Amino acid sequence: MKQFNINNLKSTLQLNFKWKNSRLRLLSGFITSLILVCTINLTKIAPFLNTRIKTSSSYRSLQRFFKNFKIDYREYMHFVLKILPKQEKFFLVMDRTNWKFGHKDINILMLGIIYKHHCFPFCWELLHKQGSSSTQERKQLLSEAISVLGKDRIRAILCDREFIGVRWFGYLLSESIDFHIRLPKHIKAGSILKQNRKTVSEIFRIWKLNVKVSYPKQVNIFGYKLWLSGMKTEKDSCIVVSSNNDADSLGTYQLRWTIENMFGAFKSRGFNFEDTHLKDYEKLKKLIALVSIAYIWCIMVGLWVSESIKIRIATHGRKERSIFRTGLDYLVSFIKKLLSGDIYNYQEANTVIRFLSCT
Repeated sequence: MKQFNINNLKSTLQLNFKWKNSRLRLLSGFITSLILVCTINLTKIAPFLNTRIKTSSSYRSLQRFFKNFKIDYREYMHFVLKILPKQEKFFLVMDRTNWKFGHKDINILMLGIIYKHHCFPFCWELLHKQGSSSTQERKQLLSEAISVLGKDRIRAILCDREFIGVRWFGYLLSESIDFHIRLPKHIKAGSILKQNRKTVSEIFRIWKLNVKVSYPKQVNIFGYKLWLSGMKTEKDSCIVVSSNNDADSLGTYQLRWTIENMFGAFKSRGFNFEDTHLKDYEKLKKLIALVSIAYIWCIMVGLWVSESIKIRIATHGRKERSIFRTGLDYLVSFIKKLLSGDIYNYQEANTVIRFLSCT
């Protein structure tokens, strides 16, 4: 990559990451190479990392980075917050994704911040086990987010059916953190007396199809007085428990899909995260940070492009290209120009790079 352009990008990242020049140069090269090749396979990234040196040298630099360099993840979290509007309150979303690499289970617990209907990765932890997260693991991750974000900037936390339980609900209520969490249909609610309880699917059984419904009074779930809302379709139903009487709890909960879209962008619809051959948990945690920076850059550029270019609506009623794909495609073209030195609109180039400066 042309030295002038890589230095511009490195200087921009330097505003947020107080790393040595060599590390910042590697970070700049990594995220641009990742966007260009759309895979986190290090052997495919290495040839684009620094075109002035041998590919084998670039590959060894990547190996040393993931083995020896310690990332301050709070620095990354502050980077995310600088991009977002100051003082604004946000919905948080917690979810888990996993895959198997050989005999090794890769199990990631992620907490993201929702901004303009997109999920920005905020903090995460790799679980050294298969299956669901524990209440303690969730509490630890949320506490980490609160230590940087502040509890007063959390509108509510959104979670899927995996994230239920007496202790988890009790923790959120004791911390005065509102929540909208989908319930499995077999969960019982209603009276304090066991014999008078019904499953949540039974409570909504009499309601009309395809109509959002808010249950008119609080019900007892896991010993706490909470609110229910939901919608029933011919194939399934979605029932959400909330800590407050939100007029549109179900609509709010549906923002949870932003993290599913983000996981899709990390994987087969974007950066092919599952191509990694890294197995060490600390190395994988670093890799997520680097991929997250590239993903955020794509989203910010995609939002910018979509403001000036109307994205066509396809026959299924959704945009023909997602904001992520719009930003990714634009940045691929932009980076190719950087590589060739064929940048003629420096104002536009500075604008694109400035999205990572948080200004």
